[in-house]
Amino acid sequence: MIEDVIYSNYNITVEKEEAGSRFPSFYSGNVIYSIIPLEELEPEELEERQKMSEHLLQQGDRYVSGFVASNHGSYISDADGAMFVLLANPVLDEPRSYRLGRKLAKFHHRARTISYPIKKCSRIGNWRQLWEQRIDQLERMWNEKLMAHPHTKFEQLFIETFPYYMSLGETAIQYLVDTEIDGNPEESDGGTVCYERFSEATWSGKYCIKNPFDWIFDHASRDAGEWIREHYNGNVHTHQPGISQFMQDYQSVQRLSGFSSRLLYARLIFPLHYYETIEEYYLNPSESRSIVLEEKLQFYAESSGYYEEFLSGFYELAHIPARHYKLPELGWL
Repeated sequence: MIEDVIYSNYNITVEKEEAGSRFPSFYSGNVIYSIIPLEELEPEELEERQKMSEHLLQQGDRYVSGFVASNHGSYISDADGAMFVLLANPVLDEPRSYRLGRKLAKFHHRARTISYPIKKCSRIGNWRQLWEQRIDQLERMWNEKLMAHPHTKFEQLFIETFPYYMSLGETAIQYLVDTEIDGNPEESDGGTVCYERFSEATWSGKYCIKNPFDWIFDHASRDAGEWIREHYNGNVHTHQPGISQFMQDYQSVQRLSGFSSRLLYARLIFPLHYYETIEEYYLNPSESRSIVLEEKLQFYAESSGYYEEFLSGFYELAHIPARHYKLPELGWL
């Protein structure tokens, strides 16, 4: 029983379990606890996540989950041979502002000052390698499908559209490489706590919980780029006000340097949304999900011209002084 395991390890009484959470969760007093199972987590990674959490809590972020030490002094506990850690968040009922860009910039600013070296959770400097691997893997898959001839509408769309999106990905890599060669990083370009895919939903829900097991360590442009990507794809014809406001709010806390601006742009050129749709389809999803993915692929193919238009006007939309920074443009847009 979860109650016995928690009480024996932490002297905490489980008063009410929380249904529908991503991790098993429960209330005790005015605190919500989350049980995080540890499967193949290395000790160094666990320590880095604990240090990031500790730092952000010290910086005053009340929504960050804190690690709870067990009775025996360790953050790791055992339940029938299964290892886990316990995280705690105070239940905060106060309404949260919707100025998400400003909140994200504050989060990045606070996390950027961490002194503990983050290595296992870091993606700093890895974008090029990861992007190249992704394109190579999809190109091999595309060649296989081309030789075998398409069996479904999705495969036909994949065969027809991939050369364009491969070229777009290669353009993103070249833009990234040029940025790394001749860009001038500023102090604000240091690594910070980020999410794999930051979105409108990341800090939403019944309670805002910033879980350290959702984090990676990367350049802040990653989170801004992924929020913008999701917002654009959900609002192709009406994206301008939301993106403009988000970037204005973000830069009211932290102005984007020329280096940050170029990294952000490279990330948006890279068609991650297209690649992920292909990858998910070939993981054998359910029939209903396959239909959704086919519709997404069709949508991306039909709206590629709109995305090029979005990219061509992005710097102006995002309140980035491209001329002042002498940011390179894509000649073919």
